[in-house]
Amino acid sequence: MTKNEKIKKTLNETKEKRKNQIPVVYQLKVNLKSVDKMARKRLFLLFLEAKWFYNYLVADIQNRVSDDAYKIEKVTIKVGDTYEERNILNLSSHMKQSIISRIKQNLYSLHKKKEKGQKVGKLKFKKKVNSIPLKQYGNTFKFKNKNKTQIKIQGFKKPFRVLGGHQIPQDAEIAKAEIVKKGPSIYIYVTCYINKQKYDKTRKNIVHNFGISAGIDFKPSGIVLSSGIKVEWRIEETKRLKKLQRKLSRQKKYSKNWYKTIEKINKEHKKIDNIKADIINKVTAFLSYYKKVVFQDDDIASWKEDKFSKSVHYSSVGEIKRRLRNSLYPAVEVVDKYIPTTKTCSQCGNVQEISLAERTYKCSKCGLQIDRDLNSAINMLKVVGLDRPEVTPVERKTSARILGSSPYILVSFLQ
Repeated sequence: MTKNEKIKKTLNETKEKRKNQIPVVYQLKVNLKSVDKMARKRLFLLFLEAKWFYNYLVADIQNRVSDDAYKIEKVTIKVGDTYEERNILNLSSHMKQSIISRIKQNLYSLHKKKEKGQKVGKLKFKKKVNSIPLKQYGNTFKFKNKNKTQIKIQGFKKPFRVLGGHQIPQDAEIAKAEIVKKGPSIYIYVTCYINKQKYDKTRKNIVHNFGISAGIDFKPSGIVLSSGIKVEWRIEETKRLKKLQRKLSRQKKYSKNWYKTIEKINKEHKKIDNIKADIINKVTAFLSYYKKVVFQDDDIASWKEDKFSKSVHYSSVGEIKRRLRNSLYPAVEVVDKYIPTTKTCSQCGNVQEISLAERTYKCSKCGLQIDRDLNSAINMLKVVGLDRPEVTPVERKTSARILGSSPYILVSFLQ
């Protein structure tokens, strides 16, 4: 059997095996406090060298992007009005190959868009690179113990201590990883393949069910459920962030102090992102207790163009919708955005105009007075043929336990 035949046979076997598996990505955080200064410096230099290497290849794609490009050890970069040479000391050959593959994939995407008649330009230079693929488990990276608390990265003598490795099942098939820089922190996203049946069984054991369905009316900074539960949150720029941004505007660009302020701003943004992620996790965790959720396919992009742009930016309503659509639990049904759920009376079905300033729906036919968002959520359930359930004591307790634990979330009950 020739080498090509062996490769083809292995690929076919892998395809058959993947049919019964599901890819799951686990996020591990590198404990930088346990890393010595030199290794920490080299770890952050990976991203700088990745940017140099990427931009060097993009500057002359036809001559530089080749099968031997991973052997390049020196690149030319622009510093002000002059050009200087830089040595690539920390990027391994596998990492360089991954960056080359990324460039080729970007070129292929542009080619496909051009075939469809879309206007495309050239690949642009990157101001920063925040992720580096680690393609081969066992070569580019590998775990050093069974508990997966230590990970060895190619090019580094000592392994790094990571947090979160216990999430990965012992029988999981580790495929690839990606090292990601988020502000002052370093994360490793590990992609594993797990048996579908085992994964579904695990999820069923985790998720508890209220046994009822809920209609959800999304707002720029919160949600209203058909049972009358109102969840609101608001995340804004901190005073410290505004102060640092004013300070940055007065400093000389690209100076040492300018870079120091940039790092402080990145840390502050990271804190805001963590708060936002915590809110998203808590809201989606609470909604996963329902048997089925129904919401309208709103055009959130148009909200950003309106006066709610700032609220939508910090609320991450779109991310919550995306997670619900992609999750296994609960079951999700999306109502067409053109159905007038806000204008329709949830009691008699009368349709009437209501301005954005009116927060209470007053039916001119049956005299019903109800919160407009609650009215809309109830109508969503009716569109899919479901009735509105009353809020149960279990819902109240669960909302207090999950959502009430965050100081940034406010839970109230409309009816």
